[in-house]
Amino acid sequence: MGMVVYKDPKSKQGNSWVHYLLSRIKQNKNNLVAVTGKTGSGKTWSAVAICEMISEENGAPFGIENIVFSLKDLMALVNSDKLKKGSCIIFDEPQVSISSKEFQSEANKVFNYLLTTFRHRNLTLFFCTPFEDLLDLSTRKLFHAKFTTTSIDRNNNKVMIRPVTVEYNSNKRKFYEKFLRIICKESGEGYTKRVLKSWGVGKPSPEMIKLYEEKKLDFTTNLNKELEERLGHHDYAKKKKYKIKDERRTLTEKQERVLVALAEHNGNVKQASESLKMNSRLVYFHQEQARKKDYDWKELMKVSV
Repeated sequence: MGMVVYKDPKSKQGNSWVHYLLSRIKQNKNNLVAVTGKTGSGKTWSAVAICEMISEENGAPFGIENIVFSLKDLMALVNSDKLKKGSCIIFDEPQVSISSKEFQSEANKVFNYLLTTFRHRNLTLFFCTPFEDLLDLSTRKLFHAKFTTTSIDRNNNKVMIRPVTVEYNSNKRKFYEKFLRIICKESGEGYTKRVLKSWGVGKPSPEMIKLYEEKKLDFTTNLNKELEERLGHHDYAKKKKYKIKDERRTLTEKQERVLVALAEHNGNVKQASESLKMNSRLVYFHQEQARKKDYDWKELMKVSV
């Protein structure tokens, strides 16, 4: 169970979760945190804001280069000499390159090896993904904490998060989630105890918001190009195998967007419709129209490993 103790009644308590994550770094540990929630719920912005808080406390630089979107970029950053002890990294949308359906893939093997061997670097790594079960079990076992976005407090410009520590019991094959315990020394000899069940995280700095949105747009643009290329290669290979001379009919823009969204969300129509801001029935309709043209979202997987 995670715990933060304030021994001096006159000391400024600050943010207890930031203190807890920093205390693990001081103990020569790392932090692997899953940040989950619906599309548009403020997952990545919250992670960026927390990283800025940590950076302000420990002095380890945090910039746009600390936010990555692919396994290849994550490995390059971790293996570089750019990170100092206590640095933070954000891996946005990791399920795109390491989905649970690719458990036996080389990408998963390399990724899990990376996570189990970088403890000496004393880093904090945030995974921003709609649902943690989009990652395979061997990866989820390594998490130390989970932050779930629950709502947005628009009056105070804060994202409300349910933060818990996570432990996996291999004997019972079960995950245990516990709230952070806060113990404060009072003016006398007594202590007060409480659990932290909710955390209101404000917006990151305007500069980081701008840089992140630009980098995210660049990533999604390149991803769509790769998906389009992959469709072309798949089509060519299929024609070559079966000696098909005629071309598949071209996808409409909406059909292509639907297939891309379904691939990003492992075929989950509800999540795809939310990301597209499109009615679920329309998603089903365009998916079916694409199938009639012999296209399927499953052929778009593994494009950003």
